[in-house]
Amino acid sequence: MAVLSPESIDNLKATKVIGIIGLGDMGLLYANRFTQAGWTVCGCDREEIYPSLLKQNFPFEVLPNGHYVSRKSDYIIYSVEAENIDTIVKIYGPSTKVGAIVGGQTSCKFPEISAFEKHLPKDISIISVHSLHGPKVDTTGQPLVLIPHRCSNENFDFVESLMSCLKSKHVKLSYQEHDRITADTQAVTHAAFLSMGVAWHQHQQYPWETPKWIGGLENAKINISLRIYSNKFHVYAGLAITNPSAHEQILQYADSCNDLFTLMIQNKKKEFKERVLHAKEKVFGHLKQDHKLLLDDDVLQQYSLIGLV
Repeated sequence: MAVLSPESIDNLKATKVIGIIGLGDMGLLYANRFTQAGWTVCGCDREEIYPSLLKQNFPFEVLPNGHYVSRKSDYIIYSVEAENIDTIVKIYGPSTKVGAIVGGQTSCKFPEISAFEKHLPKDISIISVHSLHGPKVDTTGQPLVLIPHRCSNENFDFVESLMSCLKSKHVKLSYQEHDRITADTQAVTHAAFLSMGVAWHQHQQYPWETPKWIGGLENAKINISLRIYSNKFHVYAGLAITNPSAHEQILQYADSCNDLFTLMIQNKKKEFKERVLHAKEKVFGHLKQDHKLLLDDDVLQQYSLIGLV
């Protein structure tokens, strides 16, 4: 994938307008970074909070609603929750500027692409994106998925050049590949860490208050759990609930948790141990001779709970 020359990008900056529908945490991150890079940016959020947004003196133009953004923008990014994407595209999609490009920032692409195909005019190109990190993370070197669903090479080069200001690591995928990989790598993982937090809350025993959880690996798990809980719920709803590829994994996770709990209350220690070790062999068996994919114990010991509370 080749980014356009500096001269070509300067020409685009002089003629193209970037629109952001949804000025939440990630929408603001994109709007501010694009503006800092010299692009002309406009954005909007819910119409009832338009007056309060105007008072915040953002470095880009704030408009009353998505109709205004869609009419004047050459690339429109819907930065909204996956569960609301269809409703919002249905409202603002018909106002999209002729010949524009539309994309989304949701963590699940199936409902997003479906909404675009259903509600956008047929002459509109579709190029979606997904930064695989939260809004408080430096975008430099982070993975950024680009999804050229319906577009010309010229339009894709434009979007990729725009995204280059984030200094992220670009990955080109179809929306089906994106959702499958997201489900395989994040859905069940996040469900497990969320379950840990629920268990701590139910027992009123928190890892920073008891010596029960000690060591680098435990500290790493606790840090990840707390990081997930510090983000907004809709991100994980998008990963697990609206992603069809995640359903099988989530259901199997629930079944496995139920089976293991049943073995515990039945005091079947042998069967419990055999099942856990079988899972270990299934996942990590191929690493018996080569541990390069596993974190070194010395690295794990660097994780601590200092400063978390």
